[in-house]
Amino acid sequence: MAKCTYCGASVSDRDQVCSYCGTPNPAFQPATDVVNVLLEQGMEAYRQERYAQAIERFRQAIAQDPQVFNAYFYLAASLSALGRDREAIEAMKKAQKVRPSSSVTYYNLALLYRRIGRAREARKCLEDALRRVDADVALESPEKMRQKIERELRDLERRGGR
Repeated sequence: MAKCTYCGASVSDRDQVCSYCGTPNPAFQPATDVVNVLLEQGMEAYRQERYAQAIERFRQAIAQDPQVFNAYFYLAASLSALGRDREAIEAMKKAQKVRPSSSVTYYNLALLYRRIGRAREARKCLEDALRRVDADVALESPEKMRQKIERELRDLERRGGR
């Protein structure tokens, strides 16, 4: 991974800009055509709820290029859709390593931890997500994301999750 020339954060070679500060990434290299085709096939299978096929395509994309955030992110979503939450957690953690500033990965990890009864880890991930919202340049609406995180934190508190 490269370092952002402005803020020094780690930036995947597949990200055009730093996900912390939005500075263009001079080390950016687009994914290969093969990886893009595998991602598109995986996304199409995911949209059609053919999760096993989606998992296969996302894993193939990762084997070709382990720096592609969306492959890990949607691999986790596909695994979760099949109830394979522990595997989904591992995939989401890998997405997090590729794009550490992503508040969405922390939020999704929290939801996964909550589903398997790990309230403490869920709370920590939600708090981490909340800290990252304002700096997450990939978010379309930081305010909406903040509201979702705060709602989950309140719900977790109401249910006694510490």
